[in-house]
Amino acid sequence: MDELPVPEPTPGGPGSAAVTAAAAAAVITRRQLSWLIGGLMLGLFLSATESSVIATALPTMAGDLGGASKLSWVVSAYLLTSTVVTPLYGKLSDLFGRRIVYQTSISLFMLGSLLCGVAQTMTQLVAARAVQGMGGGGLMSLAFVILGDVLSPRERGQYMGLFTGVFAFSSVTGPLWGGLLVDTVGWRWIFLLMLPLGSIALAVTSVGLRLPFIVRKRPIDWIGAGLLVATATCLLMVPIWGGQTFAWTSVALLGVVALGLVLGVGLVLQERRAPEPILPLRLFSERTVSAIFGMGFGLMFSLISVSTFLPLFLQVATGASATRSGLMMVPQSFSISATATLSGFLVSRTGRYKWTLIVGPLIAAVGLLLLSTIDSTTSAWDLAPYLVIMGFGTGLAFPNMTVGVQNAVEITDLGVATSTSNFFRNMGAAFGAAFLGALLNAKLSDALNARIPADRLAEVGGAEGLIRSPKVVAELPEDLHRAVVGAVTDSVTGVIRWVVPLMLVVFVLALLVQEKPLRTTSALGGPATRTQGSPVPASDTSDSLQSEPPPPPGARLALD
Repeated sequence: MDELPVPEPTPGGPGSAAVTAAAAAAVITRRQLSWLIGGLMLGLFLSATESSVIATALPTMAGDLGGASKLSWVVSAYLLTSTVVTPLYGKLSDLFGRRIVYQTSISLFMLGSLLCGVAQTMTQLVAARAVQGMGGGGLMSLAFVILGDVLSPRERGQYMGLFTGVFAFSSVTGPLWGGLLVDTVGWRWIFLLMLPLGSIALAVTSVGLRLPFIVRKRPIDWIGAGLLVATATCLLMVPIWGGQTFAWTSVALLGVVALGLVLGVGLVLQERRAPEPILPLRLFSERTVSAIFGMGFGLMFSLISVSTFLPLFLQVATGASATRSGLMMVPQSFSISATATLSGFLVSRTGRYKWTLIVGPLIAAVGLLLLSTIDSTTSAWDLAPYLVIMGFGTGLAFPNMTVGVQNAVEITDLGVATSTSNFFRNMGAAFGAAFLGALLNAKLSDALNARIPADRLAEVGGAEGLIRSPKVVAELPEDLHRAVVGAVTDSVTGVIRWVVPLMLVVFVLALLVQEKPLRTTSALGGPATRTQGSPVPASDTSDSLQSEPPPPPGARLALD
């Protein structure tokens, strides 16, 4: 890390002005921005695709390594660690700079991928997935943090569509190429292929991710970090364990809830007194930030009902193969990408973003209502318009939520605010998958009991015996097949219908957002990009001086 020759600043003194002026002069060029965006998109793809591709290989992994009882932990371990480390990455990057923290996350992801690829037991695989998640959480959150560094909020919207498109692309292609690898060279290559891709991401970010930042000599809130990880872990274990390992009302699970609440109180008390809190409570005093945190949780909680349970309906009720069901979801992915890109350009041109946060959940609620009407006769052509409407709503809201948060906080809180926003989204996905999954299982059990006599249901092993796989369902006798298709249809559509009111709650939260004029300067102190060697206009420097507070005593400007 090369430090720029800037005098030691004092608040408001000439050193402070020198730091700010040097930061403004050190903005990146168009060429560097291209390298940077490419590296961030590749890193984001690594994290996003790993979450979607793993489902295809799970049955084969269990067959090779044994320990099928630990199969769910292959997914849960990654989800748990990638979620709890998200706020930590944001804060550490605020203190030490983006490049070293981001490249550390890439390295951890690659290490975890290597360990997954050579795992010899299911326990080793679960542990390796936990390491991989520790890196994946940084890839996911820091991509949006760094984008906030180099682009002003006014410019940022048009790039958010590209990043949202990465998610959509990975959700479609992940299961497809995952299945191809499993059927050809083996499931281990799902992880081993991450090594050359991660190496490319390291090389690209070494070129593009050399940004000036203010190094602040402040103590690290290790106690707060520990309490945050412990609190988030306890809260996430509730939906992971609930209804499977422990009953929802069991003493053990209630004990985990109580422990999580106690640790949460301790976290709040620690963050109130810490000089440099790992999770600044001042973020939650800003109405816009708190509202968008809640929106992210609610949106992901709701959308998991479509992304997780709709493929089950398609494969069981309509008889679609795994590959075909993935292709039938493509209209939603393309709709999300196109809408995110278009709305980003509109936000950048007009400077207005609140309308996307209000309109998006309403359109998504309409899409959910339409999806709740599908049945076994629904074709791909019938389903596509519903998914397009759903994608249109989510494509409006998601990228502009990030813009709203980053525009509402101080420059110095950019990293922790962005990563905390991602943290709430991840928590929403985790809780949604668990609680809606429990709701689906309850509805499915009731529906099967209502359609099939108890003695006949017992003969086939109950609900688990009937719905072991789509292939098993397809081979059932006609009366049982008809009953299962009806039960799955009613259960999936019932869960989707249940989350419509929650989407309306997200709409109400959007009304609480206070729209502020989008800043036209980036965190570096000026417009995001210029041609090599072009001078810094005086207006940019003055904007920076007004928008960013003076660095604290002992700060220095450094180059990542």
